[in-house]
Amino acid sequence: MSKIYVAGKNLERARAMMDILLENGHSITFDWLKDIENEQDPIKKAFDEREAVKQADILVYLWESDQESARYEAGMAMALHKPIIVSGFPKKHRFFLSLPEVVSVSSDDEIIAALELVCKKITLPDFLI
Repeated sequence: MSKIYVAGKNLERARAMMDILLENGHSITFDWLKDIENEQDPIKKAFDEREAVKQADILVYLWESDQESARYEAGMAMALHKPIIVSGFPKKHRFFLSLPEVVSVSSDDEIIAALELVCKKITLPDFLI
């Protein structure tokens, strides 16, 4: 299964998605929710998050209109040409999210199905994609 980084702002939503992904056999490259209330070293955490995005096969982006850091993580994934599944993004404002490696779904309930399609695509030889 795939190594996934989950980017988002809503802690409950992110935890629920990480749990669903784990239940479906995927691994999470960095659980940024662990000990979030007692975070001692935000600079180390930023380095850990960047490394986790690099290590991920796919980034799941739980879009919220008022978030900030998840946009940086999505940008890192885009720069690395990683597949990204974006949940809940309004279709009229797609600019960067219209890149070919980005799959947009309307709700979190659609992420697992989208992930299965993305996983099939990234395991095919390049000449078949």
